Amino acid sequence: MNPWMLCALLPMVTFPVLVLAENRSASNSSAISKYSHGDWILNLSGFFMQGLVIPAVGLLLATYLFPSVLPKLHHCLQIGFIGAFLLNFIGVDFLYYLQHRAFHRIPWLWKLHAPHHYSPTVNVWATSRNALVTHFFFVYMLVSPILGYLCDATEGFFAGAMLTAALDLFRHSRVNVECPGLDSILLMPREHHRHHDSNKPEANYGANFILWDKLFGTFEPGDRFPSSYGASHQPSFQTQLLCPWKSI
Repeated sequence: MNPWMLCALLPMVTFPVLVLAENRSASNSSAISKYSHGDWILNLSGFFMQGLVIPAVGLLLATYLFPSVLPKLHHCLQIGFIGAFLLNFIGVDFLYYLQHRAFHRIPWLWKLHAPHHYSPTVNVWATSRNALVTHFFFVYMLVSPILGYLCDATEGFFAGAMLTAALDLFRHSRVNVECPGLDSILLMPREHHRHHDSNKPEANYGANFILWDKLFGTFEPGDRFPSSYGASHQPSFQTQLLCPWKSI
């Protein structure tokens, strides 16, 4: 099989596996019942944006724009498959951590990010929930395509992106698993759900690794899934989806 297709299959396979695993949980059935029709529109539009639109835009940039404006920089990073993989999986992850903290600390950025935290519950379906415009502010929109364009082994960079996408689904899921060893390195669902706790959300900003949160003092252990998500009063789903700057 084409290695590009093999990498792309990782999040595609991860998603139904997590959905099936969640469906076996009584707590997830209760969680899903909290979604309104508007919540489902926000959830599914997020998957459409992050699963199709953003990758398509990145591909167009790398294929047509970057060769025109950065012709001499194509494949200038001679770091091989492993180096390109680590650049995405670790390097972009650190950039995401910094950006995620900014989304929470800077008022106008928080308005763009708030719809993700307005979700009345969190499971795999809420992974990509955001205002439409917010997707274009993520590091995955412009920074990732540029770095991928610079790498000599673009397929390695892509593999790192697909593993990150699969872990994004995992950490939003309600799958309660013990991963001895890995849970001291990677962010587990309970830790990320701690970030979504409506009572104390200012912690655990990382995506793949807990290292950044531990280095910068923002890590909080997640010993259980929160009892409360979202906000008691929130804007209409139309406002959250289309005009998040009016939401606060």
